[in-house]
Amino acid sequence: MLNVQSALPVNIPTPSAAPKPELRRAFGRFATGIAIITTLDEQDRPYGLTINSFVSVSMDPPMISWNVIRGSTAHRTICSTGRFVVNVLAKSQRDLAQKMTGPIEHRFVSVPYHSSSSGLPVLHDTLATFECDVHSMIAAGDHDIVLGTVQQFTHRDGRPLVYWQGAYATAMTCDSDH
Repeated sequence: MLNVQSALPVNIPTPSAAPKPELRRAFGRFATGIAIITTLDEQDRPYGLTINSFVSVSMDPPMISWNVIRGSTAHRTICSTGRFVVNVLAKSQRDLAQKMTGPIEHRFVSVPYHSSSSGLPVLHDTLATFECDVHSMIAAGDHDIVLGTVQQFTHRDGRPLVYWQGAYATAMTCDSDH
């Protein structure tokens, strides 16, 4: 028999009355990496958005996931293009993360990037990139979970930009057994 101990639970009322500020603060206790999803819009212009929901899903086949608000411009763009790049940000790229949350028409102004072999925008100086095809999208509350099959990837050493307690942060040390 398992003996599970936890903090006192918070009762969550009906969804319309959920304590969103408190729930957001609770979610914020989990540090996440910051990435930018890049793709092309319907007019073949670079499109990007900042996310903190990126995770690896499978090694065989190589798959990742991230979340997008259903009905948003990002959702429509990903549904339309069916492919994207995950750009994992380095600690020095905080301004870039902020820029990709601003007005769509300004997101790529003065942003260094190149086109992948399949024509998708890939940001410069990121820690890793994963070029993906949309495998499927799964409804989950007010978001869809985007599952992507990795077609190509790159990576380099460096410290990541992270998000913790509602703010950007950096990972200062790394404990390792090797």
